[in-house]
Amino acid sequence: MVGVGATLAVVPMQPATAGTTNNPLTAAGTVRCQAGSAESILIAGGGESHGASVGVSGQFSVTFGNPQLPSIATAQVRCDIAGKRTYPTTNFTMYRPTVGQVLNVTLTAL
Repeated sequence: MVGVGATLAVVPMQPATAGTTNNPLTAAGTVRCQAGSAESILIAGGGESHGASVGVSGQFSVTFGNPQLPSIATAQVRCDIAGKRTYPTTNFTMYRPTVGQVLNVTLTAL
């Protein structure tokens, strides 16, 4: 006897933005060091890694070309205090904002 029924397939779920091309995301905001001044930032997340100088009041902007989102990003910050460089890290969630292509973040490197 041949049974009648549906065949089930297991399909991995992926974020809606995965596999797209030319879908940039800019992470922008402010970063501060717990001790010292923030000089530069390197953010790795979404399968990409990009760096930037930190401007006045800790402002930065880093653009990712086609990140795979959502993703946990690691920000490594160069903090200078009394002529000594340190490179503390902090993590944040990278995701595509509901509106626009800029993810606003406020970071503190400990």
